[in-house]
Amino acid sequence: MEVRRIPKDAAQGETAVISNQSKSDLFLQRLCQIFETCNPAQIPAYNSRPSRKWLADQIGCSPSTLTTSYRLRSVLEAWERKHRSDMVSTARRAEDDDTNVAFLGKKKPTAGQIFRIPVTVSRSIKGQTLEVPTLIWEEGLDEWVGDYARHLRFASKLAYSSVEEVVKKLRIFRRFQHELRVPFEHVNDDFLLAWQGAMASSPRSSERRRDECISTVHDFFKWAEDRGLLKNHIQMAARHEYKDLSEDYVFPISSTQVMVRGRHGQSYAKWVSTLTGGRHHHTYGMRHTPTSAEVLRLGDEVELHQRNSVRNKLIMDWALCCGARVSEIVQIKESDFPGLNSIGELFGEGSNGANYEVWVERKNRGRSLLRAPIDLVLRTVEYLACDEDRQKIIAARLNGACTNDRFVFLSEKTGSALTTDSVTRIFGHFFRKVGIKKANIHRLRAKYITEVIESQLDRLAEGGVDVDPTSNWQETVLVMATQLMGHSHPISLVPYLNEILQRRATKDGKVHPRSIEARERAVDDLVRQTASRFKHHAGLAAAARLIGESRHAEAREVVREVLEQLDELVPK
Repeated sequence: MEVRRIPKDAAQGETAVISNQSKSDLFLQRLCQIFETCNPAQIPAYNSRPSRKWLADQIGCSPSTLTTSYRLRSVLEAWERKHRSDMVSTARRAEDDDTNVAFLGKKKPTAGQIFRIPVTVSRSIKGQTLEVPTLIWEEGLDEWVGDYARHLRFASKLAYSSVEEVVKKLRIFRRFQHELRVPFEHVNDDFLLAWQGAMASSPRSSERRRDECISTVHDFFKWAEDRGLLKNHIQMAARHEYKDLSEDYVFPISSTQVMVRGRHGQSYAKWVSTLTGGRHHHTYGMRHTPTSAEVLRLGDEVELHQRNSVRNKLIMDWALCCGARVSEIVQIKESDFPGLNSIGELFGEGSNGANYEVWVERKNRGRSLLRAPIDLVLRTVEYLACDEDRQKIIAARLNGACTNDRFVFLSEKTGSALTTDSVTRIFGHFFRKVGIKKANIHRLRAKYITEVIESQLDRLAEGGVDVDPTSNWQETVLVMATQLMGHSHPISLVPYLNEILQRRATKDGKVHPRSIEARERAVDDLVRQTASRFKHHAGLAAAARLIGESRHAEAREVVREVLEQLDELVPK
């Protein structure tokens, strides 16, 4: 291969006096010349992609120009897709040095463990480090799943929790694949049907979960095909677009094209597995938001449970009263709350009214505030100071150490913070026990969001705002609800607003406030839920009754008496 290397500084000197358009034309001409004359196997590459730095040195531009220039990027990506299988990886990534080491502990991950590994992309314009869920077996890193997880984090920009769920489903598939010793190239519909049958034999596997797993694996193989790891293994386009295949060619993994409606109402075409019928792709609307009566039944069932009933009820109420995700609830620490000696400040002049703010890492938004009602904060503080089940966990698992940097909700087995999987499993049992279908603890957040938006609609209508489709009231409702919930952007609440509008829209296209009877029922439900949350303490139950009767001053005095009683329980 004979390629005349044009030094970067020389190229800049040559183009310094010409326009940006002329520079772009010159760089494009040089890039096309390299691709036309070079052997793909001789171009420095990593992961079947040509080295950007090497190409930039050849044509005389900076590596970032190959990404920021649409024309250069288009030519480069088209050439990559055509010659990916011909390239040989030779270049070493800058981040693969001796300092980029993840310590996995003494126990070997025989069954496949998922580790939270920080990954740095130094080739990006500014450099970026994100934590990536990484699947590791006893024999080492699962490279295909690891590359896919990095793709989802960096390219698709999915949140860590979302990618972790994908990796968990792929882990189930990879275990079955390891057991039968079937390589990726031999995975076909028959193999996936056998895996589907193996999952069905498990009593804990539901049809919906199996469909989700099949769909995840199908998307994984589409990524592998697009990456060039497989060729003509899974159908990703109409048959007439495959020019080099015979008419009777059968794809090992079949696909069918369906129209999918996204969570924000947009529709698009997608190639999905034929083994699921596409049932799981339209997920919004399939899930059930618990009614007020179901929430009360669920709370009663949680309290009847013998072990950790107070802990579990608090977790339920943090989801129900704050709209918090489970991943946010398990982050809460003792240090986030005042001690019993200073809890009276919550009712002082400098307090923040009816809400208390806690900082947590929130999905897609980084560190942000979670707003909790004062009564929930009081019960959390009482739980930290007085709950016997929690004290037993601390004594057995943490040697009784006194510290305020512990998490609030502790695991009975390890003494560390409860995981999101554990919380989902615990409440899955309670939901099944009371007969609430197509729902889990995550849907309590939807219950909260729905009530917030309903209340904002009522407030606008009562204020004389005409909530018809031609006005900008939708944005007003979403912004108000977003501020109450601590969200950074109202777009995530659009599906909930659309669902409410379908129920409350009139024939002329307007939206009227709920009837007085409907709002009175909502208030009664709130009072009953509040009383249910308070019934661990007689004084708090009395305060709940006074609040229901709008006797707020008397309720405040009762709560002060409760605080004084709690102060006496705490050793000086």
